[in-house]
Amino acid sequence: MPRPKSYDRQEAIEKACIAFWQHGFQALGVRGLEQQTGINQFAIRSEFGGKEGLFLEALHYYSKAAITHEMAPMKTGAIPEIIAFFDGLVTPGSMTSSPYGCLMVNTGVENARIKSPVLADVTAQYWAALNDHFVRALENEQKLLKNQAIFDVEDLATGLVSAVMGIHVQNRQQQDETAGRALVNLICNFLDNLKAPT
Repeated sequence: MPRPKSYDRQEAIEKACIAFWQHGFQALGVRGLEQQTGINQFAIRSEFGGKEGLFLEALHYYSKAAITHEMAPMKTGAIPEIIAFFDGLVTPGSMTSSPYGCLMVNTGVENARIKSPVLADVTAQYWAALNDHFVRALENEQKLLKNQAIFDVEDLATGLVSAVMGIHVQNRQQQDETAGRALVNLICNFLDNLKAPT
């Protein structure tokens, strides 16, 4: 008869997400994971398939939360919703602001050394989702402008994704969730000038 679990699976994933976010994948050992998640090595192996399996679970948790809560308003919104998203990147208490930057940005940078196809795929899917949300919001803005917009939707969306990455890197480098505020202000002022008149 199997022993009952002494931990909550979802809670362990959430704690692992924070631990990997702070320390990265390679720098965080299994013992560190044990301490920060409350689950032992055996459970990490049997429940998640090892450290990499737990890391992938954490990445999926992080991605789903960001897409469901922070990106979602852009599906039906327009430039004001993009501006709100950017503002959240440097607003203390926001789900997307952190002195650790962004788990997906950090993973992408670290994976330049690791070269894991699985990690590359997960991060690529995340940035594609963000790009798609930007495209949707910009297309909605174009409709408000009666298709007389002076911007190229695809190029602007791609540029905005790069800006998000840069803001997170600056936040992490300075260990200050408001460090990227100057770039956010620049982007938001630019976008504000593209909005349809109210």
